[in-house]
Amino acid sequence: MRTIEIDGAACTTVKAFCAVLKDEIRALPGHGDSIEAFVDSMIWGGLSQLPPPYLVRVRGLHGGPIAAFVKELSESLGYARMERRDRKGEDIEVMVQLRR
Repeated sequence: MRTIEIDGAACTTVKAFCAVLKDEIRALPGHGDSIEAFVDSMIWGGLSQLPPPYLVRVRGLHGGPIAAFVKELSESLGYARMERRDRKGEDIEVMVQLRR
């Protein structure tokens, strides 16, 4: 499984973090910054060019809005993976992990 390392401490805002994440997953033009946009792109496909499986490991965060965004994204991706397994019978191995 491919591992993508992102230094969250280098991002000053959630928007800056989203820009880095979109670059790493090779998001297509028009990709949004919301949790829903990343779930659609990473689990359901069509808005990014990085094929699964992959793990996005975010390090250097000790609380704050970016850490909260990463945590919510991780949980949302987990739920979407379960939904995809239930609906289509397949698992898309994509995870986001917060490493302190």
